[in-house]
Amino acid sequence: MVLFNLQFIKKHNEVSNMPIHNHSNDQLMTMLHNIMNHNNRAEADVKKIQLYSVWELRNQEFCSGKNIKTITADGVLSAFRYKVGDGGIANAAKRQLILDHILEAPIPPTVDMEYTMKWGEPKSTERKNQLIRTLKGLISGVNKRNYSRDKFLRAKAHWEEDLAYLEKQSYCYH
Repeated sequence: MVLFNLQFIKKHNEVSNMPIHNHSNDQLMTMLHNIMNHNNRAEADVKKIQLYSVWELRNQEFCSGKNIKTITADGVLSAFRYKVGDGGIANAAKRQLILDHILEAPIPPTVDMEYTMKWGEPKSTERKNQLIRTLKGLISGVNKRNYSRDKFLRAKAHWEEDLAYLEKQSYCYH
């Protein structure tokens, strides 16, 4: 058991000391979540800008046809580790913080070039509308299937709460 922990610590330290551009998209997403919870906002904002610059470059290369490894996810919400319902994030403020990052961050290479491109630029009306359409689609899927199981109803309630949050947002979009 001690050997495992020492190996984990050694691997973690090697990853954390690696230049940020050498991290995988999945490692960068873990860093973003650590940044969200960081006590020192100024330090966290510097790290976030560095991380976003790496994703911006990767996104540009990916969308221009370069072979870039995609993040391990089946969509933007899962890429940013947004989860609802049973086993998801019960705290609305935490889910909505993730949604804020989806709105402001460059989308890491996700699924394929067309999918990634349809999310538009950070802080754009296109990005906000795509996020709203996605949540509405998830809600509609539950409604069409007439799920009555509690886990689907909790997920739907979370999506509806987060949709209302997004619709009230008045960010400066371009």
